[in-house]
Amino acid sequence: MNSRFFSQLAARCCQTLLWFVTSVSLLLVSPALAEAAGVAGGTPMRFLLVHGEMGQCRADNSCPNWISAEGQIMADTPRKLQKILKQVGNRKLPIVVSSPGGDVKAAMEMARIIRKQKLSIAVGRTRSRACPYAEPICSAAFAKDGSITGQPFSYGAICFSACPLFFAGGVQRVSSPFALLGVHQITTTYSEVRVQYRTEYEMVDGKRKVISKKEIGRKFVGKYDTTKLDKAQRARLVSFLDKMGIDRGLVDLMLGTDPNGIHLISQMDALRLKLTTELADADALVSARNCKENQSISDCVAPTPPTTDTPMTSASAMAGK
Repeated sequence: MNSRFFSQLAARCCQTLLWFVTSVSLLLVSPALAEAAGVAGGTPMRFLLVHGEMGQCRADNSCPNWISAEGQIMADTPRKLQKILKQVGNRKLPIVVSSPGGDVKAAMEMARIIRKQKLSIAVGRTRSRACPYAEPICSAAFAKDGSITGQPFSYGAICFSACPLFFAGGVQRVSSPFALLGVHQITTTYSEVRVQYRTEYEMVDGKRKVISKKEIGRKFVGKYDTTKLDKAQRARLVSFLDKMGIDRGLVDLMLGTDPNGIHLISQMDALRLKLTTELADADALVSARNCKENQSISDCVAPTPPTTDTPMTSASAMAGK
């Protein structure tokens, strides 16, 4: 009788749902936000709608407009780009960019955005007459709607590190001898985080079934950088350049340059790699409105009326135009 009693009791125990609460600590290694490249710190990229000054207007009084893009590419920069493109509507305005680099993933995303919109791009900067020469864009330049009136120039503009990947998205891509294009190795930053979970599970017939898993703690352990690209990362980069129409040789230049340095790309090499589409500068791109596909920028530049604005003319000459 005692034997049968214990046998029945054991059977009932096997069918009983037993609840346990455990704490599990895992060491997670995950890419930090995106594959980052470029100069650390710096001012985040800002997009501005720019109206051309009278000296750039055509004989029919039509004046150029463009988008100024200056600063470091951050993870949220594509969102800012989308915002200004929504602001300008259906107008296909060229982009004048100067950037030390930044977030690679964001740069590639922006390239896809402007390629879809069939926008052109130039390495250059924007200057407002309302600002001192040392500060091309200042608070005095802004209109109530956030736009400015200005003039593009090339001297001193840069497009380094991740910026050429953004630049690659333009349907027309130009850079003056007075501006600089450069690349280096992509640096991937990994963060190590210790995560603590609380897991609830039940035992049924000797088998454990997880009911819930909740994070209850997270502690940053450290981080490390690497310039090594795995096969998947390299494949994504090559595929991106193929879709943008850029020669794969650009990848070799990137991977062969120390992340603390910059490989400056000459105008001839930029053309050979198809990173640029022709020899021109930011001013020419802005002036060449309504170019047809595959039409040279120089064929689209209409003559502008003469100007007697000596101070601005001098500034333009100093800007390397």
